[in-house]
Amino acid sequence: MVRLTPEQALAAAAQDRLVNIVSAPGSGKTTVAAERFGYQRHLIGDARGVLGLCFNRAAVAELRVRVNARWGGGAISPPHRVMTFDHLHVELLHRLLDAGLVNWPNGLRELDVRDDYRGTPGFRFLTPPNNFQRVAVLDGRRNVVSVGRKVEQPTTGIGNVGAHRALLSAGVVSHDDVRNILLSAMVVDELREFASSWLTESFRSLVIDEVYDAAILDLNVAFLAAEAGLDVTLIGDPWQALYKWRGATPDEVQRLLGATTDRFVEYQQPQSFRFVGDQMPELARALRNGEPISLPSGTSEQVDVALARTWRPLWSAGDNILPLSFRTIENATDAALNLLLDVVTRGRLGVSSFGREAAIARLGLDRERFLAEQDRVFQPIVAGLRAGKAPANVLDEVRSAIRDLGVSRPRRLGAPAEVERIAQVERLAVRLAKDSVVPGLTVYQAKGREWERVGVVLTTAQRALLAAGLHELEDEHCVVYVALTRAKRLCVRLDGDPALDQDTLDMRPGDG
Repeated sequence: MVRLTPEQALAAAAQDRLVNIVSAPGSGKTTVAAERFGYQRHLIGDARGVLGLCFNRAAVAELRVRVNARWGGGAISPPHRVMTFDHLHVELLHRLLDAGLVNWPNGLRELDVRDDYRGTPGFRFLTPPNNFQRVAVLDGRRNVVSVGRKVEQPTTGIGNVGAHRALLSAGVVSHDDVRNILLSAMVVDELREFASSWLTESFRSLVIDEVYDAAILDLNVAFLAAEAGLDVTLIGDPWQALYKWRGATPDEVQRLLGATTDRFVEYQQPQSFRFVGDQMPELARALRNGEPISLPSGTSEQVDVALARTWRPLWSAGDNILPLSFRTIENATDAALNLLLDVVTRGRLGVSSFGREAAIARLGLDRERFLAEQDRVFQPIVAGLRAGKAPANVLDEVRSAIRDLGVSRPRRLGAPAEVERIAQVERLAVRLAKDSVVPGLTVYQAKGREWERVGVVLTTAQRALLAAGLHELEDEHCVVYVALTRAKRLCVRLDGDPALDQDTLDMRPGDG
């Protein structure tokens, strides 16, 4: 039997058509989502479905489990469904194709939709300023075509127009390209009206989890549903709006809340079940109230995980901290070092390095061959580093290993950059000598997770923000808020090397 707080019960059974549930960290957001879904599902008098929408497959699986446990398997039998936004977008695109409103190359109606173009001809690492990434859009005749967009930051994708056109002509398309196509479709009145009608005919209610992770296209769905008369429930927290860098538009959520003809009714979920002990309940309350905070100093030996805005400061915050990345992959040497680190993180922490797939693409490795041979090739190098081999020699061995895997050997870098990469290898050697290590993550990898004891590496500017009090929906404020609220019992400040203060570094999420 699920026991709900009064606030949870009120939100789950709200009679309002448009509902905005604001959930603090650890307040039982998924529990409320499952309750709200089940409540909507069992309202009688309308045969249309209830649709639960999440932003990744793991969240969909979790919501399905919760709904099934609380309401039984029939709660998500057709026409009632729980799916990702990506899945919904693919369904809409197929409907547009079937209706003849959008034209695919070669007249195709069935598509092979993939997470990305990894493993296809033309897929590679793309860097600014002179590269263009090919994306799919609609032209003026509603034909799906390939266009080039200038690369603003390092990424993976297809840069060759012929390779991209060949994939589209074969019906192969990535989820990102599905989104690009639908974004261009939603500015055409007839196509937008078709999407609205399809939603109205299929569903009577939408429950959207983690709405502050939503991109413009996702919010279009919510707006169309709300204006078409469907019941719409938004669940999320403006204090945890982190994913702007992935295309999410948290500021636009507030615009959506104010733009619909009928107004959303807000239901606050302030009670957290995460925080215990003396420090964290009071810290969480003060953070949310915008009160000045001075985080106590601690050491890496006190914590279960270390968090920072970017990767590099984590390497100086404690020798027992093993970050999942060295830095942004800027060149082939960085990619090779990431794959060396991957062997260590899998062995010591049971997780892959962050950016492993980008590193494989950057080097042009055959992925299946590499994964089959990685440990055989890199384990001896790790063993040599653990045994005291000079970091400069290890870096040379890493480059040779890449050549032995059938691709070009990474070139030496300029003197300062070469010194820094050797220092990275030396920092890794220090971790190999430790009996145990704790993971180092950026705040972006930590969102949605929790640990008993958390150490946070704060920049000078972030400490100043805390001292003045945080505010919701401010990018850097949200980063600090999410970092500090991952802890259940203890959160301390870890001091790293001032030379690696993130304020002086590139501020792309996950970089550094």
